[in-house]
Amino acid sequence: MAGKPNRLTQLCYATPALAAAIPTIPAYILLPSLYGDTLGLGLTLTGMLFFVIRLIDMFTDPLVGYLSDHTKTRKPWVIAGAVLAGIGIWFLFNPPAAPSGFYLFGWASLLFIGWTMFQVPYLAWGAELSGDYDQRGNISALREGTGLVGILLAGAVPVVAGINAPLAQTSLLGNVTLVVGVLGVLILALFVPDMLRNKKGVQGDNLKSALTAGAGRKGQKPEKSPSRFDQVRAGLAGLWQNRLFVRLLCAWLINGLANGLPAVCFPLFVRYGLDLSPADQNILILLYFAVAVIAMPVWVMLGGRFGRPVIWCWAMVAAIVAFVFVPVLGQGDFIGFAVICAVTGAALGADLALPPAIQADVDDWDHYRFGASRTGLLFALWNMTNKLALALAAGVAFPVLGAVGLNTGGVMAQSGTAEANQWALGVLVVIYAIVPVVLKIMAVAMMWRFPLGRRHQLALRRRLDRRMS
Repeated sequence: MAGKPNRLTQLCYATPALAAAIPTIPAYILLPSLYGDTLGLGLTLTGMLFFVIRLIDMFTDPLVGYLSDHTKTRKPWVIAGAVLAGIGIWFLFNPPAAPSGFYLFGWASLLFIGWTMFQVPYLAWGAELSGDYDQRGNISALREGTGLVGILLAGAVPVVAGINAPLAQTSLLGNVTLVVGVLGVLILALFVPDMLRNKKGVQGDNLKSALTAGAGRKGQKPEKSPSRFDQVRAGLAGLWQNRLFVRLLCAWLINGLANGLPAVCFPLFVRYGLDLSPADQNILILLYFAVAVIAMPVWVMLGGRFGRPVIWCWAMVAAIVAFVFVPVLGQGDFIGFAVICAVTGAALGADLALPPAIQADVDDWDHYRFGASRTGLLFALWNMTNKLALALAAGVAFPVLGAVGLNTGGVMAQSGTAEANQWALGVLVVIYAIVPVVLKIMAVAMMWRFPLGRRHQLALRRRLDRRMS
């Protein structure tokens, strides 16, 4: 079992999350509309390119998770991934005046593949730092809270600097990311112990034992050692037999799509749906993430007392209530939308802090039930599911909005009738708010009465400790 890291070690572990989070606003919110709308690449082409990029990136997650589980340390993966992501950020956030689809595809692919190589081992590393229920929740919250501070910094820099042009914003934030990232990764590599090398019974050894069970019995021939492909297939089969994992993963996918649709459509909704300025957009983004940072420790405290699954459900309910009021907003309704951003931002704090901690608890159950340590693979599938949700968000929303009248270059179809423009705005509202409400209701239904709360996880850890002692 992993030891209990002190507070300084936890802070050192969380430090890289600051740099990793700074490009979140550009990558998930600004870049799709920047390339598709401002730079003239087209909403349909941009949406499809991001969809394909995400699909390719998605399938690298289980590979990285499996390979990082079978190395003595996760540090090389984290460092190499950070380097590749940094190169991708530099070129993607500093595009030429008229970028081609190949330019977007190439550098975005490099960014997201590097991001995978960093993020999957990084998340698994955090889950392995401690097996204590409360401390594990604190580590997850500290990492995600540090990430939210990075996102908050990304939202504050353009406001403080008075930079409203999307291209100038992305360039500035990309440069800040590179500087902060070098420092954060160095701190992680030098001062945080890697628990993987101390774990007993890594995945490969456990799977080999399971697959070769019965070999050497009287009257039987010894079986051949299983191939790497057989080990991966056995590992995946075991994960899908874990019903708690499948249930949580489905809820995570649906809620991720519910969050991804408003994220990719946010600049378009602010510009066309509300007719607000870029400066207003920057303030709303800053408000959204500032409230998430403030609310996160409250969600963690409530989750530790009443159970993380039920508190996550109530946070999603709060977001549902807020989104219901989006269709009644009018042009220029900054205050009304600011209230909605504040409530959904608070819910975001729960979305970021609670599900990864629930996932770490499910990892304990997987280890206990199937006798294999598959933390990296499990978190890879977790990350893979999140990317699928984001891929679907961009791949569905942008082509639909392009088809109904949101034209390249930032203007709605001038030749269309008023009715056609109202139709386009109506579709934008449906995608931005109504569809997420339906999806979040589904996610709440899946997670309600989730049977792995605080009491169950503590009992599970005691049994694991006895088994490994």
